[in-house]
Amino acid sequence: MFQSWRFKLRESEEAMKAGRLDEARRLIGENQLIEFLPGKRLAVTLASRFAGRARQFAQAGDWGAGWRDLDAAVALAEETSELATARQTLVAAALREAECDLGRANGAAALAIIEKLERRKVASAELRTLRDVARRVESARYLCRRGRFADAEAQLATAVSLRPNLADLQRLRDECRGQKERAQKLTDELHRALGEERYRDAAAVAEQLLALAPESRLARDARRRAWAEVGANLTESRRLGMTQTWLPGQRSVRAGSAEEEATECSGNRFVLWVDGVGGYLVCMADEVVCGQASPGNRVDVPILADISRRHAKIRREGEGYVLEPLHATRINGRSAQSKTLLSDGDEIEFGSGVRLRFRQPHALSGSARLEFVSRHRPQPFADGVLLMAESCVLGPQWQNHVVCREWAGDVVLYRQDDALFCRAMESIEIDGQLCDGRGRLDGNSHVVGSDFSLSLEELDRCSTQPLR
Repeated sequence: MFQSWRFKLRESEEAMKAGRLDEARRLIGENQLIEFLPGKRLAVTLASRFAGRARQFAQAGDWGAGWRDLDAAVALAEETSELATARQTLVAAALREAECDLGRANGAAALAIIEKLERRKVASAELRTLRDVARRVESARYLCRRGRFADAEAQLATAVSLRPNLADLQRLRDECRGQKERAQKLTDELHRALGEERYRDAAAVAEQLLALAPESRLARDARRRAWAEVGANLTESRRLGMTQTWLPGQRSVRAGSAEEEATECSGNRFVLWVDGVGGYLVCMADEVVCGQASPGNRVDVPILADISRRHAKIRREGEGYVLEPLHATRINGRSAQSKTLLSDGDEIEFGSGVRLRFRQPHALSGSARLEFVSRHRPQPFADGVLLMAESCVLGPQWQNHVVCREWAGDVVLYRQDDALFCRAMESIEIDGQLCDGRGRLDGNSHVVGSDFSLSLEELDRCSTQPLR
């Protein structure tokens, strides 16, 4: 009687010939075919097919899928020269991707790739050098955001000396030098405007300086002072209208036309500035609309890019998120034609260039984060977008929504009774008032702890400017 395992072997062979490699591998494993000599031979052949497909994925730029195929090949057969070649191809593809990220001034993304390679026991002088370059590029980005362009240029100069063949590094250095000169001119102009008490001019110059260096303490303090002086000349009713008490989920009450009321924006947004870390656009509605940042276009996540005015919707459903494409959208390189459930790590592409990564890192929170993989940014400028559910966790752990490596512990923003609160494991100061580890926030609160500082800036109902 023909043994049953031979039928399974034939089924596996047919699946492999049809290109269904994953199905063939499953059949071999489920039926323990590798215990038989014909099964072992089939496993070796299948491993070769996986290695070949891994090289194809690497050449196409999808080195994540390539690594998965290589892992499948290694599980099926012993190390061969073909598997070694596939591994070298994947490493080379990953390094090229890291270099592209460095050219986009995204040192964090390059470091993430390098860390993945190191976890796979990849070690070389080139990789160590690239890690140093990536750290310096990321340091330069951080310094630029704080307005320390001279220090940033020095970091990039060292990066250029380490990898002189990487032309994009010299371009980044040249751009940094140009930003430094521009920032110096704006700083001089800002000091003159403040000295001459031209506060409206000072506010406008501060905004230009913040466009270059979003975390410049000088520019933020100058803007706050300038608007305070300008606000002193406003009528009492106007001033009250601009400083009303803010609650999450409550839209700003302002007079507007019927056209302004017909909006695709929830209005439940603010910018979260974390000193030494960056800025994040926080959206608190269950559904947000992503689209082009253009005059008169009111969307939750306005992106400075050539995309549609209303390009896609992202909706929180329970503990998960669903993306609804309204125009050309790809998820992990594949066209999204209908509503799609997002998974942690998915890469979303709007149009032909805007790339974001969806992250839902914290197991105890339904909040999510959109990271910008491409150089595009939202308006107002921010490092990323937080889709806030009931809570948002900031702190040194990798699974936090905002990773603050220098902090000693976590800080939590959370909703309660239609209000927003902040909680820490220590006494904190909120708007100048000392609190015993917990306190209520308003739309423009400032929170200070022993080793951290953060601020909220409420956005005028889907505009691109904070309420002042």
